[in-house]
Amino acid sequence: MVTMSRGQAHTLEAFVAATVLLASVTFALQVTAVTPLTASTSSQHIENQQASVAQGLLDAAAENGTLKRTILLSSISQIEEDNYVDGGPPTAFGQMLNDTFGERGIAFNVDIYTVQANQEGKALNRFGLVHMGKPSDHAASASRLVTLMDDDVLHEPKGQVAVPTNTTLDSASSFYLEERHQGDPVWTVLKVEVVVWRM
Repeated sequence: MVTMSRGQAHTLEAFVAATVLLASVTFALQVTAVTPLTASTSSQHIENQQASVAQGLLDAAAENGTLKRTILLSSISQIEEDNYVDGGPPTAFGQMLNDTFGERGIAFNVDIYTVQANQEGKALNRFGLVHMGKPSDHAASASRLVTLMDDDVLHEPKGQVAVPTNTTLDSASSFYLEERHQGDPVWTVLKVEVVVWRM
């Protein structure tokens, strides 16, 4: 008789322990609702990592000349609308963007900014090189300044490379500029910005 009541007590004790454990797990799940867009140290780490990768890509492209050759594509600055929407331009720099970000499910925009003097002072003109959409709240960005000289040669895309033409900037009427300053060997200084975010 004593053994049977002790068995019932153990069963009741196990049932209560299981109920308490289940209730605590349920409570914990309701308190911490984690979504893919929840801000956390890990998402901040990912943003920092993406910004570093974008900066490294811009620096590498500037060092090997592919960034400048892409900026000097003769078709880019003629329109102020976004030029490419499905990925990078058909150049070595565009291929670097696609390989680094596109294949990992990361969207990117590339904008080119130039300062143009006007009657009101100075205006910041934007030329959209790549526009894959509106960046999320957790987007990261990197930028690099590129100096264009009067004797830089315009390029045109052929396959995945930018091929030089016979036209230099000093013989172009306007390229990223509405008005040029005569006698200055520097054509303009451009800011290239890459914005990346997870799709």
